[in-house]
Amino acid sequence: MRDSQSLLEQLLAVAEGVVTAEDVNSLLGLAPADRLGRLVEHLVARDASAALEEFDAAQDGGVEVGQFPDQLVGYFRDVMMSCVGGSANQVLYALPSQADELVRFGQELGIHTVLAILQILDQTAARLRLSVHGRTLVEMALVRICNLEDLEDLNP
Repeated sequence: MRDSQSLLEQLLAVAEGVVTAEDVNSLLGLAPADRLGRLVEHLVARDASAALEEFDAAQDGGVEVGQFPDQLVGYFRDVMMSCVGGSANQVLYALPSQADELVRFGQELGIHTVLAILQILDQTAARLRLSVHGRTLVEMALVRICNLEDLEDLNP
């Protein structure tokens, strides 16, 4: 409870009147939903260079390295839910306005590729806690995701 009160006090001190999503993202070191969506678009297109540029821009915008894989895990969790026919009320991390892109990304990637992406991101998040090379680990994960083969073709 004290943590949430402290966070609210910090937000009120930073915000100019009304607390906005931008204020929350900045204070917590999170990527805004539109930036996250653009990065995922590059991952789905398997464009490692563009994904790394978007990650670099996120870093310049104040996104904390340790928060980024966790945000992506949440986003791809919602993509996974769309792949298996989950309902809109099962979406936990993406915004309601992102519902169509969740479905589109799920259809383009397929469930097996989404599961592989989740595994890469989870392993990266775990390794970040023990490494001083956080940025490099996240960049490696993004490149690995972009180089995944179409895993749907491998299943009979």
